Amino acid sequence: MPSHEQLRLSGSFSARAKRCTLAAGLLIAYGTLQCSVGSREVVPVQPTETSVTAAGGAAGSVALLHAPSTTIKTATLEPTPANAVGAETAPHLPGYANLDPNDDLVEGPPENIPDCEERLIKAGIKFRTASLPVIKKGRLTCGADQVVQYLHGPGTIRIYPYPLVTCQLALALGRLEEVANRTAKELLSTEVVAITQGGTYNCRSMARFKIISEHSFANAIDIFGFKLKDGRSVPVLGYFGDPKKPASSPEARFLRLLANRLFDEQVCSVVVTRFYDELHRNHIHCDMARYHVDGSR
Repeated sequence: MPSHEQLRLSGSFSARAKRCTLAAGLLIAYGTLQCSVGSREVVPVQPTETSVTAAGGAAGSVALLHAPSTTIKTATLEPTPANAVGAETAPHLPGYANLDPNDDLVEGPPENIPDCEERLIKAGIKFRTASLPVIKKGRLTCGADQVVQYLHGPGTIRIYPYPLVTCQLALALGRLEEVANRTAKELLSTEVVAITQGGTYNCRSMARFKIISEHSFANAIDIFGFKLKDGRSVPVLGYFGDPKKPASSPEARFLRLLANRLFDEQVCSVVVTRFYDELHRNHIHCDMARYHVDGSR
């Protein structure tokens, strides 16, 4: 088992990218994020349908994270490239990665977006309003004041099970769908019709470290696979491949390029894949943390 010192991020970040900070006990050792220990607590969700929701979907369903193997393999992150899109994006623009370097040490739910529902409607995102009360669990603060159950974005993609997410992440998921479809058309000559996700809300800290996971605020999502319009399925576990080797198939290239774009185009603040460690061998983790980490390459 590697030591705490071994579980660290290395490599430089772009000038505008936020930095993982070793201070006040904050060690952003992202390889531990998906390893959960002990019991889990789920806050009941009581969604109420808004006038803009789409029909269907299990109201209030919460997909729990299934903890993968605790075997951890460290990896070195390459320097983060300059952001390919939106280099001048404001640090707190809703639905985009947080680029502000001054709040990296702030723990807690994301700030509310005053016009959240209006932004979702304008973006063509169908949703149900939901409740995820902020609670105290020991030293942890979990939940968020502003959450929705995401049904689908402006396109034809569906995310299953319907994820419970913060408004900030819901806005990002609308953009994630666009990036996924664009990448599938380029590399697979087809479209994405569904995304399988394996967890958004889970009240816990990172394993081995006293840092609150973004999953504690429903501010993160784990993507396990894609269903394509031509009938193919592209599970991350089956196609991502050995990160030490070049992508061996169009599906592998799709998964890897998609992860790169989710970070480079500021869809999420944090994107972590098998390139970082084996805990992410079966999914792509995306979240809207205040810090900025590239684990996609």
